[in-house]
Amino acid sequence: RPAKHRCRRERYPQEGMLLQIDGSQHDWLEARGPYLTLVAAIDDATGTVAGAVFRDQEDAHGYFLMLREVISANGVPPALYSDRHGIFQRSPKEPETLEEQLAGERQLTQFGRSLKELGIQAVFALSPQAKGRIERLFGTLQDRLVSELRLAGAATMEMANRTLRDFLPRFNARFGVPSSRPGKAYRQPSTADLDGVLCFKYQRSVAADNTIRFAGRTLQLLPGLQRPSYAHARVEVQERLDGSLVVYYRGETIASVQAPDNPV
Repeated sequence: RPAKHRCRRERYPQEGMLLQIDGSQHDWLEARGPYLTLVAAIDDATGTVAGAVFRDQEDAHGYFLMLREVISANGVPPALYSDRHGIFQRSPKEPETLEEQLAGERQLTQFGRSLKELGIQAVFALSPQAKGRIERLFGTLQDRLVSELRLAGAATMEMANRTLRDFLPRFNARFGVPSSRPGKAYRQPSTADLDGVLCFKYQRSVAADNTIRFAGRTLQLLPGLQRPSYAHARVEVQERLDGSLVVYYRGETIASVQAPDNPV
């Protein structure tokens, strides 16, 4: 597996072995629409774009979407190479929580936790210059992709993403280079439930009335065959990429419904 601080002067030899990821905020739509951020992954061996998505801003949700695209098309890469943005790594300047003090280590970010669950090694750049490959990619895309978006008349994020889907295969076919080692380093994910990995996970305590509060919503947990009430239990709430909420208790899904705002 790639060393944590390997020198960046040579490419990794096999496709999929290492993907560089980053986001580029730019006037991609040339004032026809809002400023967007392109979240992308470039394969270190071939220079091809393994996954990309336009977002309103650089956020974990966008990186989840991009990584899901990569896994769906190719499989799980062994390692991702990124900067030290708070999406990927907690800042050492943040005060430690009580849980972190008791555990003796910093908690992973939501994206970092998903990488651990997938068995992907997080490799962090030591300087901005170390990300030269993906920075050069963004420079190229800010010319060629901007032209494609202009020709397509793209004026919204949705239109930009449709244009991007059409553009990338042609871009990769033209600018990709063969890797020095044949084959691909991608592997199949260890779970078929990618929705349950590429999501946001939170711990909540169940109230005495068998409800939990989450992001201004109240979820009523329904009785199970083995347990009629989960009052005072600690459960995991998963906020999926489509906005849906799924509640888990000790690895098992708990059926739930949204409680009325003003119950009688």
